[in-house]
Amino acid sequence: MKSILIIGSGIVGICSGIELINRGFTVTLMDPNKPGSKTSYGNAGVITDASLMIVNNPQLLKSLFSLIFEKNIAFRYSILFVLARLTWIMSFLMFCSKKHMEKSGNALRELQVLSLECHKKLIKVTSSEENVTKPGWLKLFKTKEGFDKYGTEISLLNKNKVDYSILESDQIKKKYPDLKECFFRGIIFTNSLRIKSPQKLSDSYFNYFKKMNGKFINESCESFKFINNKWSVNSNKGSYNFEHIIISAGPWSKKILSELGYNIPLAWEKGYHHQFSTKKNISINPAIHDVEGGFVYSSNGDEVRVTSGVELNFLNAKKNIEQIKEVVCRLKKIIPLKKQLTKEAWLGSRPTIADSMPMIGKAPKHKKLWFNFGHNHIGLSTSAGSAKVLGEMIEGKKVSIKIDSFLPSRFKL
Repeated sequence: MKSILIIGSGIVGICSGIELINRGFTVTLMDPNKPGSKTSYGNAGVITDASLMIVNNPQLLKSLFSLIFEKNIAFRYSILFVLARLTWIMSFLMFCSKKHMEKSGNALRELQVLSLECHKKLIKVTSSEENVTKPGWLKLFKTKEGFDKYGTEISLLNKNKVDYSILESDQIKKKYPDLKECFFRGIIFTNSLRIKSPQKLSDSYFNYFKKMNGKFINESCESFKFINNKWSVNSNKGSYNFEHIIISAGPWSKKILSELGYNIPLAWEKGYHHQFSTKKNISINPAIHDVEGGFVYSSNGDEVRVTSGVELNFLNAKKNIEQIKEVVCRLKKIIPLKKQLTKEAWLGSRPTIADSMPMIGKAPKHKKLWFNFGHNHIGLSTSAGSAKVLGEMIEGKKVSIKIDSFLPSRFKL
């Protein structure tokens, strides 16, 4: 059987491992960290077929001045990071066109529909149903102005025939009485799932991977070379040989691939995560995106998880908890928080390609080297689908969806 090493054991790597074992490959995951404990840990916990609007869209250009010069709870940045990554940022802004937004939205819709179907099968086979609620994704708007700004995204949803319902203020109050603030309007996405604990889902998938005889090497990849039609891999503890390698290392993929001469147009968006107990049990099924507030929260009985907006900064930069502190202050006005359960704010980094689309497919310069990273804020949603697509490509079979928007060859690397 052909052997494959997957570098990175986040949700994308784990799903890729399961998919390839099902296709008859011998699969090994390599990661110095616990599977699912880095970027995959502190996310919103949403699997949806409706996250179609990329970050670099025409609306971003309209709000660029305020993002740069005005204090914004949804966005913070380090000027040193911006200067150091100026080429990437300029490339990122070059993709803020209506044409790219619509093309990307269509491609992401196909990938997410496929991925939702694949996740449902994995949830069933791993007996993870108790970790799932549905519908799982709700966007709330405090003002008419905020809702009106969302019009561009609604048009994109409609073009791609996304199933959703609009909730008026009185419907929100009736459906979610535990919310203390009044909201002007909301949008609930019918086919979405909310994962109560992303770490538990990663654990369930990883345990299933091991049950299928998947292997895990708890080491960091130091170097690898293609010799005699095989990959020779050196970790911090040993040496190994594999026929294929898949890079699924999230924001660390850029550095890993630079050793082979690739210049991946990848940066990262950092974000914070906290958990709190509440003064009473909260009955809200979906994860809630406070659109104007720029944060996401979800409840599990007497506990609430909350994630912050975006911070552009270096991977190894010290934590700046001002953003998450402001988020928590706003959340206290919405939900009766009681006690902080996390010792300190968790910080993770979302890998972002310049065009806001993941890289899925064959490496352009090497044989038997494959990419599956750069899933931005929707890695949980797209992980199982991207794994299936990559498995089809590795086997040389017809791919389930149109893949041009995801191929690494779309860039000169």
